[in-house]
Amino acid sequence: MEGARFGGTFITTCKDKWTGAIKWSDTSHNLVVSTGLIHLLDVGLSGGTANSTWHIGLMEATPTVATGDIMSTHGFDESTVYSQANRVEWEEGRTGVSVSNTGNLATFTLNVDGSTIGGAFLASSNTKNGTAGVLLCGAAFSGGDKTGDSGDKLEVTYTFSAADDGV
Repeated sequence: MEGARFGGTFITTCKDKWTGAIKWSDTSHNLVVSTGLIHLLDVGLSGGTANSTWHIGLMEATPTVATGDIMSTHGFDESTVYSQANRVEWEEGRTGVSVSNTGNLATFTLNVDGSTIGGAFLASSNTKNGTAGVLLCGAAFSGGDKTGDSGDKLEVTYTFSAADDGV
């Protein structure tokens, strides 16, 4: 049976607060959770209401993302160790069968020395540590937890694509 593949990749880079040099970078492939897939189907094929904006959030150490996760109940703790008041807006552009924020990176400024970050997620709500809205997807860092210091910048790129399995 052929079908479609939906998924994406988070690329997260930590830059030093003083020099801007890259401290670390991680590329992680996400899991699109069931509520995220249902939302995409509802909007694309069933006349559902689209979300006008999506937001990137950060996960604390050792996150687990599962297909049954929703914003109010999930297998990870949200990290709030950044100075922005809300989750950072994902300002995407579409190219072919992909959408990405490569032209407008989501940037977080860490505000705690020794901050441990374990991954990233995409949600419809901008509320930091909030439980409302649609959780679309999330991913733990492929190389395990990472640390940063107050003033360091985390730049997050998220690219989502869809393709026929036959492609």
